[in-house]
Amino acid sequence: MAISRQHNRWRLAASLVVMATGLAACGGGSSGGGGFFFPPTAVAPDTPPTTPETGMVRKWGYITLPDGNKMRYSLLLPNATGNFPLLVEYDGYTAGSAPNIGQLWVSEGYAVMGINVPGTGCSTGEDQVFDASTGAAGAFALEWAGKQPWSNGRIGMIGYSYSGYNQLWVAAHRPKGLLAITPSKNVGDPYRDIGYLGGIKNIGFPAQWWGGFPATWNRAAAVAAKLDNDTECAKTVADNIEKIKRPDLDLTKWLENPYADGLYVKRSAALESGKIDIPALGTQSWQDEQIGPRSGYYEDTIAPERMWLVSSNGDHHTNVTSDYIDGTLKRFLAHFVKGEDNGFEKEPHVRLLQEMQQTDQKAVNGAAKLKQMAVAEFDRLPVKVKPMRLYLQPSGGLDDVAPAAGAPSSGYTYPVKSPVVNNPAAEGWQAVTDPTGQLTFTTAALPEDLSFYGEGSADLYINATAATGNTDLQLTVSEVRPDGKEMFVQRGWLRASKRSLDGARSTVLRPFGDFQQATDKPLDAGTANAVRIEIQKFAHVFRAGSSIRVTIDTPSQTGFWLFGNDPTPSANTVWHDATRPSSIVLGYVPYAHAKDLPSCDKTIRQPCRPALGAVPGGVGPAAPKDPI
Repeated sequence: MAISRQHNRWRLAASLVVMATGLAACGGGSSGGGGFFFPPTAVAPDTPPTTPETGMVRKWGYITLPDGNKMRYSLLLPNATGNFPLLVEYDGYTAGSAPNIGQLWVSEGYAVMGINVPGTGCSTGEDQVFDASTGAAGAFALEWAGKQPWSNGRIGMIGYSYSGYNQLWVAAHRPKGLLAITPSKNVGDPYRDIGYLGGIKNIGFPAQWWGGFPATWNRAAAVAAKLDNDTECAKTVADNIEKIKRPDLDLTKWLENPYADGLYVKRSAALESGKIDIPALGTQSWQDEQIGPRSGYYEDTIAPERMWLVSSNGDHHTNVTSDYIDGTLKRFLAHFVKGEDNGFEKEPHVRLLQEMQQTDQKAVNGAAKLKQMAVAEFDRLPVKVKPMRLYLQPSGGLDDVAPAAGAPSSGYTYPVKSPVVNNPAAEGWQAVTDPTGQLTFTTAALPEDLSFYGEGSADLYINATAATGNTDLQLTVSEVRPDGKEMFVQRGWLRASKRSLDGARSTVLRPFGDFQQATDKPLDAGTANAVRIEIQKFAHVFRAGSSIRVTIDTPSQTGFWLFGNDPTPSANTVWHDATRPSSIVLGYVPYAHAKDLPSCDKTIRQPCRPALGAVPGGVGPAAPKDPI
């Protein structure tokens, strides 16, 4: 183990790590095939100036695993005597060379350890990306750390994204000393969450993310050399970069499998998270441009009395741009890891931060700080909602009354380029350029505010004339406002040939596709086919006087996600009559919220565009009257 107080070198290393992790988290900063690029976004600041009296102490070394591989760690300690509660940041980026997010926690009185996953950065082994072996290695490292003289044996885990979902794998192994985790912005089901959205291949973010690792690991080696004179790291990095080209390790190769089996199952943390028996606090952003909000629904697998969840609109980085989230994380870890009697165990288990908006203040990553317009609290998961069904109507209406017999169907052309939304390289929501490629259904003006929470379902009756017997579907939910703006809310997708559902895991609000080869079959020609599209989780309040709008069109870029759409031309039909009543179902629940419409300019990841198309006359649907 080596010890260092070489402060200038540490500041340089921290700067390098910030850049490296930002690039890795955003896909390597390279251009994508869809004309977009991942901007380098840092997630932590330079380490503050250090002095022998006030600065942190740095140590580093390698932990030898039972299989002989070695994981590199970097450790930051408060400049004080004694031992400390420990927070661990465990990722495949650069944490083993220098903690990134973890830097910010030393001033809270914690020791902070960054560890690189086996086969990544300076750690030897094979990069399995995320699976049980990653969890086992992390659990071994935590138990080792808990026995060191600088640790008091009380351990928590921190981080979001890569270092977030690794926490699920580690905690499922129940290592001694691990008291709490904060698994945020997770991928719990890599097929459904991010790899194949509704069965359609995501040809954007996953490959871009994977392609950024060689540059990230080379930066990790540079940090290790500058900070610690560790020249062995560079050799390990070179070896790791070569190894991930192997077909069994190359993420782009296993993403070639279009069905939810094999490695997708092995690498689904949501199938293991039910083993977690310690407190967990997760965060999720409904419009997360990198990994989306789905998270494999891992939060449903953890006992409600041990699971806390903070959700909001926004992007991938709300853990560091929201003071509210930061404060909640601090109270949670202070209680369960430090052992402070601060009453956190009595706080509501579910918080909904509404209409997060950008402020003039800067967060530690250089982005604008966010402030919510309102907070809703719920006792625990699952949040109890009332399914509210709205039926697609002839002439573009949307209502809570089922359509009449004999109502005509509607049609649109596929594929037609449809509007991009939330591309960080070109923020906003594009206007419609070819209305023949979409269908819209809009309620009359709402008589009262309607508030929704969680996932939804679009239950459609469709057909396609494509020679393949297939078509790819995108459904967008938006709010048409009295000020003439249309605000983006959420989307969902489906490859129609993969419409088969897992009946055991599907509910009225959650169509859970099975996505198996045996059930992948063309649409039946010349007749209406029932399909269900999973609408990604969201929360939104549609104000009185506004309208709810549903748009059906060709899947288009959403955040960093690009869709490998079926290119076969088709005339698509959607039925909406008494025997084929296409509809959407959303989870209604009343909760406290701000009175006024949110700002189109400041509300993050919910951009507006001019509202086109007529709003039906009359009075729109009201809230369900029967109790939840």
